Amino acid sequence: MPSTRIEGLPNELAQSLRGADNIVRSYLDCLGFIVKDTARDETLWNNHLLSYLAQDFLESAVSIASLSREGMLSVAKREFRFIVESSIKVCFVQQKEASASVKDKLNQFDKELSSERISIKQNLDLSMLPEALKEPFVEETGRVYGLTSNYVHLTPKQIRERIEAVDAGRTAGNEIAADVDGLNSLVSRGMAVSLVLLFHSVPDDVAGDWLVQDDGSTRRWYFEASRFLAGIDSHFDYKHERQERKAEIQAARNAAIKF
Repeated sequence: MPSTRIEGLPNELAQSLRGADNIVRSYLDCLGFIVKDTARDETLWNNHLLSYLAQDFLESAVSIASLSREGMLSVAKREFRFIVESSIKVCFVQQKEASASVKDKLNQFDKELSSERISIKQNLDLSMLPEALKEPFVEETGRVYGLTSNYVHLTPKQIRERIEAVDAGRTAGNEIAADVDGLNSLVSRGMAVSLVLLFHSVPDDVAGDWLVQDDGSTRRWYFEASRFLAGIDSHFDYKHERQERKAEIQAARNAAIKF
């Protein structure tokens, strides 16, 4: 089946789909940086789950943009749960046994990796988040995971949404901008959660290298709008290059927060 071309769609829907592409591209840019920056330490990288699972994160993220374009929004939500769940598990396992080989990690954490429960989120070290954001982040993680879980198995909620959409003529390929915007909002929140977790699965300086620019300013990118990524950015306000412009940098960072 040929891919839908955004250029031939109504302007409002096309704008929403371009928004979906932007979210995914921003996520993948950061994921790619985490991979490359962490891989500079060959020993650490060879033992990191991401050395293999980065491909799965890539495939799932790209599929979300593709599925959105084809109007398969429920399928995109199912795919998205994989990203959230995997990010929690990668962070947990890496924090518990960073130096263990991938094979040993799989053996030692078979129960946690096999389980659909994400209670392990309560046992994560979120050291780069300000204290005031730690509990809200854990709650947001559970909330996003719960919302996406509604689409993995058939539930009354999913059936009701499908009935409403079909009755309104909104089947695959006939979605409206509001449907895509709803998915974009959920994906924005969930990908922010994923990046926070992945940053906490690698050395802190990886996040600092990504977020802090040479002049001390914060990187301008889609996820600067996340209060949690902004919280991680504030962790690096101690850096020398920020001292003379700290108030200005903090004001710009706070002004950018949207979700």
